[in-house]
Amino acid sequence: MFQHQPVISPYPKPGWSYSNLIALALKNSDTGQLTVAEIYSFMLEHFPYFRTAPNGWKNSVRHNLSLNKCFRKVEVDDDIPALHQTRKSCLWMINPERLDKVEQDIRKWRERNPSSVTEGMARPGKLLI
Repeated sequence: MFQHQPVISPYPKPGWSYSNLIALALKNSDTGQLTVAEIYSFMLEHFPYFRTAPNGWKNSVRHNLSLNKCFRKVEVDDDIPALHQTRKSCLWMINPERLDKVEQDIRKWRERNPSSVTEGMARPGKLLI
């Protein structure tokens, strides 16, 4: 019987938690607010592991956004028609009340193992970490 072999990424899994990856996406955006699709795009662009990662990573992102108090859902302004083209349109931002915790967590991960933090990045010098 034929068994489907999983695709193995040539890139290592990022040395960050999903909440850190989401925070990096938000910190590196122009407005500090992104849609879920834009967060996915950020991760795919800057962390190539996710291009061939096993299914489920997008669920992990949504799960973290919904349950982690460090992130806040932002009501969509009616003046932004492009956001209304999708079924569920909302923006996400770092909760200002938790910004210090987010910064501290990113710093902790960065200091724990600096090489693992940048190994999985496509262009480490291009990100505000």
